[in-house]
Amino acid sequence: MPIQSQLVADTSDVAYNCGRLLAIFDALQWRAHEGKLEGPGVVERYFGTASSAPNAAFNILWRLHVHHLRKLSHQADKGRAAAVAIERRIAEICVLFGQTPEMRAKRMPPHFPRVLDLQAQGRFALGFYQQKAADAEAIAKANPRNDQVQATNQ
Repeated sequence: MPIQSQLVADTSDVAYNCGRLLAIFDALQWRAHEGKLEGPGVVERYFGTASSAPNAAFNILWRLHVHHLRKLSHQADKGRAAAVAIERRIAEICVLFGQTPEMRAKRMPPHFPRVLDLQAQGRFALGFYQQKAADAEAIAKANPRNDQVQATNQ
């Protein structure tokens, strides 16, 4: 039974959007390494910290994603186009990180939360996996032959 994505692309929920960002960073790393990543990737290394203490994890993940974007953009025209598309998706999610009324009163910019409670950690996981499902669905729609080959191999 195929999984249908239920991505909520316009929510301002910080935990959910942090999960979505991690999914994008994971896809970016995979693409930058052309699917040949040796050792643990960003999800294996940072999922736990990102889902419970986003501020600590995303400081590191942000530096890594810049490195991966640069590496991807050096992979000919397809790599440059993919880097631009991924950077646009990251920007679309970042726009959703809004200011709370308290932040506005103090004239503070949005930021990653220091900690997430258990309910927020669940929303983080939903954002991560729903983003992964939406990406897989978009890839399948863009290249229907992949679905046919996978169905034939099962």
